[in-house]
Amino acid sequence: MASNIDFYVTSQYTLFGIPRCGSGTSILGIPMEDTVSFRPGTRFAPGVIRTWSQYFEFTPTEDLGIDPLSKACDLGDISLLQGMVEKNLERINSVVSEAISKWGRVVSIGGEHTLSLGVAKAVRESQGSYGIYVHIDAHLDSREEWPVGQKLSHATFVRHIVNEVGPQAIAFVGFRSYDKDEVNFVRGLENSLLLPTRDIKLMSEHELRLLIRGLIDSYSGPIHLSIDVDVLDPSIMPGVGNPEGFGLNYGELLRVVKAVLDYGGSRVRAVDIVEYSPPNDPGLASLPMIIKLILDVLNYLKII
Repeated sequence: MASNIDFYVTSQYTLFGIPRCGSGTSILGIPMEDTVSFRPGTRFAPGVIRTWSQYFEFTPTEDLGIDPLSKACDLGDISLLQGMVEKNLERINSVVSEAISKWGRVVSIGGEHTLSLGVAKAVRESQGSYGIYVHIDAHLDSREEWPVGQKLSHATFVRHIVNEVGPQAIAFVGFRSYDKDEVNFVRGLENSLLLPTRDIKLMSEHELRLLIRGLIDSYSGPIHLSIDVDVLDPSIMPGVGNPEGFGLNYGELLRVVKAVLDYGGSRVRAVDIVEYSPPNDPGLASLPMIIKLILDVLNYLKII
């Protein structure tokens, strides 16, 4: 019987021209766009990133003396059903679970942020537990409904991760836009860490790393890092569906990502890079930063 990966996953190009998956950290495109409420276009991101990645230098921010692409292989893009959010999340769950079981971890390129619910279920299914969910985003994505009457969407899926997957701990990093009900919800969670944009900008790197290390060392389960690129300021990341002012600069984001990957080590089983929207990116001005972020994630991931 064919595997879910063989049946559902295809791609014309590979990211940076790396090999198709045989060994290494698997990279999976997830062009999900079923609940976007403002500026659509995230479903085009995996294809655009793959095509244009061929023309960039493959240089990470920090030279660690190793080629980050030597750690990676490309699975291709998962085939999804437009507008069928529950069915698509089931498919994401099955494919990512199989990929983690086979390659140890998955770096997913979205696609709307709702896909992280499917990835979270896959981490728990493949690992037998779900440890820490790190949510890097301008938004909390923890509303009860959005739009009104819609229970599952890009603005509500974290509440579903809490209720349906049950992380041991959860960190909200870089948020700066929310409503009263959802901020009350996340403040009421046990074992949660809230780091709004303003706090990150005021903290030293040493303080930030101590805080993240303390969280990671307190729980033993697998780690799921999910990065919505709208956490970055729209002056440097205009190509998103829901831009918010007063965002992080790239160095501030990288400090967080590096700390999570350094201290998380082999426990990091999934990394999601989501919400890049090429149709909303004038001249694809955001693309070099997306490419750099992918390279930096691969650079800091520890080999399993």
